[in-house]
Amino acid sequence: MSRLICDHMGVIATLLPNTGHLNRLRTAIRDRHEVVACTDWDGLLDVCERQPVRVAVLDLFAGGAANFEQVRQLKQRLPRLTLILYVSFAMDRAHDLFDAGRQGMDGLVLADHDDAPRALLALIEHAESRSLGALVRVALDGVDATTRDAVLLAVTRAHERLAPDGLARLLALPRRTVSQRLSVAGFPPPQQLLAWGRLIVAAHLLEDQHRSADRIATALDFPSGSAFRNTCQRYLGATPGEIRQRGGAAFVIRALLEQVKAPPATLAMFEPAATSGEMSGEA
Repeated sequence: MSRLICDHMGVIATLLPNTGHLNRLRTAIRDRHEVVACTDWDGLLDVCERQPVRVAVLDLFAGGAANFEQVRQLKQRLPRLTLILYVSFAMDRAHDLFDAGRQGMDGLVLADHDDAPRALLALIEHAESRSLGALVRVALDGVDATTRDAVLLAVTRAHERLAPDGLARLLALPRRTVSQRLSVAGFPPPQQLLAWGRLIVAAHLLEDQHRSADRIATALDFPSGSAFRNTCQRYLGATPGEIRQRGGAAFVIRALLEQVKAPPATLAMFEPAATSGEMSGEA
């Protein structure tokens, strides 16, 4: 992964009542991610539903005792959300941390043990790499570096409404050069590529059944829910509900790859899974 893309991964929501822990996280993240701090569980759930959050860093003991019910709600409503615990360890919390692992937490940070900046950043990036970022990078295997970075920036900066000039600045290249390299690689021009990036993120968010199209439109700063639906129809010929049914982000990535005439081996990785009837030869 290029240094450029490591530096711009997306939005992280936090529930960290300990100011020192929050400050350590911010120090580790610096400008690589946008950190949204929440003050309670309801606020965390609201932020995760309303913004394009893919990673949440939380203190299981926020408010006192371990709050497994709130964790269950997060996992139930947003199963694609990556959850990382950041806690202070004490012997009387050992069983709770064991139970947290059984609840499906994706990572654990122990305060004053493995929360040095480099370790924290590595854990966040590892957690993130298991979700949308990894899917996109696999799809771009073999693509030239500029095109790969342009697509990844279109995805990871989708919530910022980048313009072509902003994309060129992040790539440290003239806008004309970016357009030329995208064209040579068979990819859409910058303005369209940025729209594809927003659609990939939107489709990933749609994979969580409780996220409505209108909320996703707001999170990604579309003018309205109707504008979001119109963009889905224009680029994909599908409604948000159909995008969800057809595989979410993998469906949109495949649609993009088909436009750029990606190699069959790459496209095959994003084919919908065969149904039992198809595998048995049924009509």
